[in-house]
Formats: sequence, C-alpha cells, structure tokens
Amino acid sequence: MPISNTIAVICDFDDTLGDDTTNLFLRDILEMDEKMIDSFWNEEVAKLVKKGWDPPLAYIDRILALLKQKKLKILNEDLRKLGLKVQLFPGVIDLIPRLEKFVNSRKEFKEAFVRIEFYVISGGFEEIIRSTQISKSIKDVFGCTFVERNGQIIPKSIVTFTEKTKFLYAINKGISGLELRRNPYRVNDVIRRNDRRIAFSNMIYVGDGPTDIPCFSAVQSNGGKTIGILKHVRKGANVMVDKRRAWAIARGERTTLGPYHPDYTENSDLYDILKLEIERIGLDISDTAKRLN
Repeated sequence: MPISNTIAVICDFDDTLGDDTTNLFLRDILEMDEKMIDSFWNEEVAKLVKKGWDPPLAYIDRILALLKQKKLKILNEDLRKLGLKVQLFPGVIDLIPRLEKFVNSRKEFKEAFVRIEFYVISGGFEEIIRSTQISKSIKDVFGCTFVERNGQIIPKSIVTFTEKTKFLYAINKGISGLELRRNPYRVNDVIRRNDRRIAFSNMIYVGDGPTDIPCFSAVQSNGGKTIGILKHVRKGANVMVDKRRAWAIARGERTTLGPYHPDYTENSDLYDILKLEIERIGLDISDTAKRLN
C-alpha cells in the first residue's frame, strides 16, 4: 500500500499571509482612501450581495465597473506589478525555508521520505499573489484569474467560498493547478483514498475568516488540522483585532487551533504551533512507514 508522505500547508492569502490585496488594488489603481474603501465593501458590494450575488462576483463586478467608469486600462502585467507592493506579515518571507529546513533535518523524516509543500487558495487576484515575495516557494496558487480583451481584464475564473474546497480535493488527488485549468472535471476523478497523493490527515489549513469556513470544515472532518488567524484592522493610527472575524471563526469550533495573531517569526505562538503540527504529521507518516516495512 502506498504511503501519503507529503505534508501540505495550505493558506488563504489576504489577511492570513499579508495585507488585503484587493484593498491594495482599490488604493493604488482606483485611488481610493480608507473611507471610500469602507463604502465600497459595506455599501456597494453589500448591496449586490443582498440581491443574491455571490460576494466574490459582486466585488469583481464593482471593480470592473469602476475601471470602465474611470476609463482605466488594466492588464495582468499591472496586477503582477502590484504584487511586488504587497506587505507580508512578520516572518512570512522566510517561513517556508524555515519549515522545510525543519522537516529535512529530522532523520526519521528522511527515512520515510517525508516532504512538505505549500499552497495558497484565495478569492483574491491570482496574478497579484503570484508576484509577491513568497510566491516562488509556493507549490501552487489558486485564485481569481483574468483574460485580456481590448486592453482590459475580463474574469476567467472566480474563486467562491465553496469553490475553495475544489482546490483542496485537487491537492488531495495530486492534480496540478495547470492540469485542473485545462480539464476542470479531473477533480471528479475516482481515486481510492489510499491512492491519493496527499491525505487530508496530512493537511494543515490556515485562514482568517468566514470565506475559509468550507475549507476548515473539509480539512477538519477528514482528519486534518486547521489554524485560525486574527484579522487586524487599522483605525487611523491604531491597529486592532476585527472581533467579528475572530468570533466567526471561533464559534462552533470552526478551527482546531487558534485564532492566532499573524506573526510567523521564529518562536512566535503561531510558528510554534505550525511546527508542532508539522512534526506530529511527520511522525505519523514515519510510524506508518516503519509498520509497513
């Protein structure tokens, strides 16, 4: 019987690994101030959601309408340039090398061929995320994508709340992002649990809010671990925790661990728990390998 020997750390991006990339777009491209951004989300987008729009479709529709209104031509290249400006949270830049070094340093992990991979699943703009400082260390990024027509971006794929779980199953079954985009129905392939590339029990999902709840549920119910992140909001010169977000992910035990402040530096509470869970999964894989040999 094959052993699932890969550990997958799967993260949301906005407010989990770094500042909200959509708000960055609103500030830099549409030149909105904080008051206008609040109005965009709490009035314009909220109005469409109340009419039955899916939230990601609602915010993208409003952005495209504003681009047209302002006669701004934005291409994927502009999104990639914006990605270079994204502020990552403390410790994120070297988070992956540190955790890879930890896994590779363990003798029992080497003997069981344990390895670790990192993924991002986001309702934000994929091209922005792919250009951030951490992107080269990520195995795959799943987000909203766009094609270009007449000097403007047009939605190609949108990542809704439940759509996020589709990418979890793609990771579970070993279907790459490139293959999934070429043939989206491949995620429905029948693959026996024991033959899947990454077991759900080998997954750690990290997210900050209600949009991550379907992924929290899917990972948790299949034996994986989930970690909640506290969303920080700025009010003038003050930075505080968004209590509504914290409550949303804490109630009903939505996550198995946390929520934690988004501090990934060495010896922070969040980093320690991540390392501990990775160690636990690695030891489970090692024990299974020994029993089968």
